[in-house]
Amino acid sequence: MSEGVEYLVKLRYIKKASLPVHREQKLAEFLPVFQTVSEKGTKKVPGKVEVRTRVYLPEFLDFSKRVGFQIDARESLLKWLNLPPSKRTRLEMGSQRISLRTTDDHSYLRLLVYGVVMSYLKTPSEWDSLAERVLAMEPIELRFWASKFRNAYWKYKNRRVLNYLAKRFLEVERV
Repeated sequence: MSEGVEYLVKLRYIKKASLPVHREQKLAEFLPVFQTVSEKGTKKVPGKVEVRTRVYLPEFLDFSKRVGFQIDARESLLKWLNLPPSKRTRLEMGSQRISLRTTDDHSYLRLLVYGVVMSYLKTPSEWDSLAERVLAMEPIELRFWASKFRNAYWKYKNRRVLNYLAKRFLEVERV
């Protein structure tokens, strides 16, 4: 019997892509975690990864806080991300991973749509207008675009298809 769903976003290492500005880049994996209750107690069962996409920090983390995600990471790592790139060293960060959690499905869908379209856009000024548009979207629009991204990723297992859909999103939503 299912008690509830917790939504998890794991940020992992990804090879850097060239950008006009310096940003920390991560691979975001979006997945639900189902909480089941049995005679033995509560058990968390991870679901299938819905989308994997490249995201840029700290803008992605700022948006996730804005929509209500809890960030699980060491405080030293979060301070490291706020330093300018010239003062960072790779050793300080280490191989620490960041995970984001929420139980609100609309927040999860907003972050999923934002993350996928963010990977297509390459400048921070575009990310700001995208954030405003995603926050203003109605729940039916969020579900439509999130299901489009999820189904395309499940069918093709390719992030390039997500870029094609992100371009269509920008055309339809006029971001």
